[in-house]
Amino acid sequence: MKLITLSIAAIIFFSINAFSQENEVEINTTHDPMRAFMLSAAEVLEEAAKFDPNVSYSNTTVLERADASSPTGLAYRFAVDRRIPPQRAAQHAHEAEVWAIVGGKGAITTDGRIVETSENGEITGRHIVDGTVHQVSAGDFLVIPEGVPHQVTEFDPEILIVTFEFPR
Repeated sequence: MKLITLSIAAIIFFSINAFSQENEVEINTTHDPMRAFMLSAAEVLEEAAKFDPNVSYSNTTVLERADASSPTGLAYRFAVDRRIPPQRAAQHAHEAEVWAIVGGKGAITTDGRIVETSENGEITGRHIVDGTVHQVSAGDFLVIPEGVPHQVTEFDPEILIVTFEFPR
């Protein structure tokens, strides 16, 4: 009986280990971490022009640094994001973010709690209740600590963001 139990435990362990390795996101260091990095306004617009206009959440990483000692394997990531409706609320347990609004205007809701919306037993969305609404436009910055719910909730006509993400 012990042999069967040990065999089953070994199969489960190796299956989980193989599954987690298959689904790992590769994090690369994309720039010399000992040199400054410049992202110009023209480069932001160039990256944004590549986004599919029909995709509500478009993003591209422009700078990334791996760090095996961090909880996520990431030291930091710099990205260009474009948001149009619809958007789902998000919350990151181990990642704080700084958002620089570089185009468009709208509202970003933070804090509160995330509630899932379901239809016919299927989850169709996530939104924030009892949150704080921040009216934003180009030139504004928003700091979102790890664990804080956040969601772009108003768009005019879209919001273009440069995000700085770092694990905590």
